Amino acid sequence: NAGYQRLLTFEVAGGGFEWFGRTPPNICLTAYGILEFTDMARVHPVDQAVTERARKWLFAQQNGDGSWDEIHRGWTWAGRGSMTAFVAWALAESGDQSANLDRALNYLRARPKELSNAYSKALAANAFLARDRNDSFGRQLVAELKQGGVPGSAQTLHWTSDGYSVTY
Repeated sequence: NAGYQRLLTFEVAGGGFEWFGRTPPNICLTAYGILEFTDMARVHPVDQAVTERARKWLFAQQNGDGSWDEIHRGWTWAGRGSMTAFVAWALAESGDQSANLDRALNYLRARPKELSNAYSKALAANAFLARDRNDSFGRQLVAELKQGGVPGSAQTLHWTSDGYSVTY
């Protein structure tokens, strides 16, 4: 409960989340908040209105082509692929079935070159497979990830990536 209450302090009035709960909200952190609340709802009561406000705020930030790009920051991920994949994953994990999610997935499907590193491919695979575990594009991304894995000890794989993560 203490953790849940603390997470709520990062919500910005009108929806969205930010590192310190002040405007303007942050697209990445809002998507991350949706992931956190979705996971938390499995073990603790969560006010679904918080998730719905975050969803609506994200939809208002979505570009006409279905993508998202980070705003209010001094840097961005290369292209919109990683950001769009991350937000789409959060939405799909939360059970969203909206046309906004469809537009995001269609954006990613039409621009595979924006998923050129292992990190963005993994985010997109999570998004597609969270929406439909049999999605052919999502499975294709997983196959590409598996093929690009670096063998380790004891039948393990790891990946290198030239991309940046959510927290840089």
